Amino acid sequence: MRIIKKNISGVTLIEILIGIIITTIIMGAMYTTYSVVNKTYSQVSEKAGISESSRDLVSMLMRDIRMAGFKYYVGSQTKQEYAQDTLDQCPPGGLLLPSLSYFGFNNGYDNADDSHNPIVIRKKTIGDSDKVSISDTCCDSIEIVYEDFNINDKLQPFIKYKILYFAEKAGTDKGYAVFKTVKQWSQKKAASACSWPLPETGSWETVIDKEMIREYVEDMEFIPFDENGLIVKDTSGDYPDPGKSGRKDSSGNDIRDRLMDIRGVDIRITFRSKENFFDRVRTDRRKPKQLLSGRVETDSEDKPGDEDEPKDTGTELKLRDSVLVTVNTRNIGGDLFK
Repeated sequence: MRIIKKNISGVTLIEILIGIIITTIIMGAMYTTYSVVNKTYSQVSEKAGISESSRDLVSMLMRDIRMAGFKYYVGSQTKQEYAQDTLDQCPPGGLLLPSLSYFGFNNGYDNADDSHNPIVIRKKTIGDSDKVSISDTCCDSIEIVYEDFNINDKLQPFIKYKILYFAEKAGTDKGYAVFKTVKQWSQKKAASACSWPLPETGSWETVIDKEMIREYVEDMEFIPFDENGLIVKDTSGDYPDPGKSGRKDSSGNDIRDRLMDIRGVDIRITFRSKENFFDRVRTDRRKPKQLLSGRVETDSEDKPGDEDEPKDTGTELKLRDSVLVTVNTRNIGGDLFK
């Protein structure tokens, strides 16, 4: 006996095709939304990374610049403690600490490497020497000197640091990297001596050599100014450098004599993203940038008419962010530094 079933539900081929089309549209919309959200997240992460690294570097510079020229003053209690610790070696009253360090001051006129000047800024200098970069505008370097104290070091309780910040090429597509070198003035007394070394003795010794602080830097600029807010520079626009003689300021004085007139430093550092940030080259990013010192920075290799052409490896697709701060020096000036 054959049973005929009626009203059996089913899906036709047309309905299946319509379902596939609708599903494809939904998946495409979801993928587009994901791509937009993912790109936005990547851009936010790039901005956050630039902001974080810039704060770290600028904070280090601000701290050291504020310390420039600092001299440690030894109080009476510290003198008593140190004398008490050296009674056996230096009877009857122990070795007396001076109120200020016994270090001499070398202006660096004969040899700039021996300089004890609180702040020395060199324009367009690549590396930790006085090599001047001619091909581009990056970057300035800064040299900072200040003192500290360690009562536990019986041979040399006074400490003097020289901090150098400078830039070098960081490799392909990494721009420049900022490095930090730390030197310490070595002028120890003899272990059995009951007197301090002569001021003329001593030398700089490197304790941290060329430590990389930050990559992907486009430019680093320092500008010294005096108590009147005027830039401390010679007639050619260069800043005081103890190793360069014969340069005069607008009043005809040796510009090196104004190293102690620095009362603050303007800092401008430009960072860029690691990855491409923009899809298309923006025409407004191709305009030359005027820096704080007045020099013009150009970083585009584009030609007129190709502003809308995407670049695979060009730096125009990178995000750039500049940090500008003014740091006042707290410890430069007065008879102690002359």
